[in-house]
Amino acid sequence: MSNEEFYDLAQQLVEQQKEDEDEEDRGTKAMQTKDLTDILSAIDMAAERLCDTGREWERSCTLTRGIRAIQHPYYEILQEKKKKSK
Repeated sequence: MSNEEFYDLAQQLVEQQKEDEDEEDRGTKAMQTKDLTDILSAIDMAAERLCDTGREWERSCTLTRGIRAIQHPYYEILQEKKKKSK
């Protein structure tokens, strides 16, 4: 998978999560903390693997930073959910 394809996949996932979040706001679907944790962990592992195995290390790591920046709002949502569940 090329860096561009990986980035596109990450963007699609974020867009899908935003749609799911909109549904949650309407009360039709609640995103569970465990689901969000699992999704973010899977994306992080894939990004790290790309950075570790990419032939063009610098570009791969730049992509990894971009993916993490895109994910940041979801980490904030996760932290809010964890605080609420305490």
